[in-house]
Amino acid sequence: MGVIRLAIDAMGGDYAPAEIVAGVVEGARDFDLNLILVGDPDALQAELARHSIDGLPVEVVPSSGAVRMDEDPVQAVRTRPEASINVACSLVLQGRADGVLSMGHSGASGIAGLFHFGALPGVDRPAIVAPLLGLRENMYLVDAGANTEVRPQHLLQFALMGAAYVECATGVSRPRVALLSNGSEANKGNKVTKAAFPLLAAEPKLNFAGNIEGSTLLTSDINVVVCDGFVGNIFFKSTEGVIEALLTEVEAMLSSLPPEMATHLQPRLEALKERNDYATYGAAALVGLKQPLFIGHGHSRAKAVRNSIATAQKMIQQDVLGRISHVLKDVQATAVG
Repeated sequence: MGVIRLAIDAMGGDYAPAEIVAGVVEGARDFDLNLILVGDPDALQAELARHSIDGLPVEVVPSSGAVRMDEDPVQAVRTRPEASINVACSLVLQGRADGVLSMGHSGASGIAGLFHFGALPGVDRPAIVAPLLGLRENMYLVDAGANTEVRPQHLLQFALMGAAYVECATGVSRPRVALLSNGSEANKGNKVTKAAFPLLAAEPKLNFAGNIEGSTLLTSDINVVVCDGFVGNIFFKSTEGVIEALLTEVEAMLSSLPPEMATHLQPRLEALKERNDYATYGAAALVGLKQPLFIGHGHSRAKAVRNSIATAQKMIQQDVLGRISHVLKDVQATAVG
């Protein structure tokens, strides 16, 4: 594959377009890829003028408006073809981009991706794969919010897609997969997770470790945590909030320590904060589509945008979509046989 071309919804996110543009400029300087900013051309050119961009591979493609957080995403995507997320997806279909990145309305991004690209064969529901911050290395959650209600076969698909993605992202061979439940025993969980357990256990493509509880997750050796998007989104955001609150409290405590002790501990605290900052990891992938699509945090500033670009570039270069498609075809062939 040649130089990656990434279309970026520059009007999506709480700090668009200023922080999106700033992050794109950083990404264009740091990585070997071509970046396409999709949005209001006047606003984007005004933001680009604040930076030194001579020689940087950054292009502007005009669009009209963005999907707001208070809009119905299905209606907005279907009725506003000139919205930034729709135009960004259309660039992939035109062969002008290899993938899409958006910090905007995650629901609209997913719907636009499904509408424009379609799902891979063997995928009923695309799912979001996201790293569980830095308390545990090489641990990812799927689904982190795309599907609030699922059936058992969907959880099997999430597990297969998540395992393929994590293998690419981390280099871990045959990542260990577990169902998030209210007990480690096979008979624990709701109707869906109970029915999904034997499906995952019987799938030879998975290194299935059974159920896992939230209390033991971060001390386990699990790499892929599988659940529906309702549970996953709550778990992910709760974990993020607890970590942030604890780190803030620890930082406040440093002022009560002897200066030499505080000076010694401050760099360690900063390193811990960096490892557990969503901006360090950037965007999550919406896996299961026929084209690459990455969804960033709505609060993303330039650092998160820059690191999201790095994540998208790596996953496209490693053809994670091809690996997922291959795994699902193998499973389908086995099921038919």
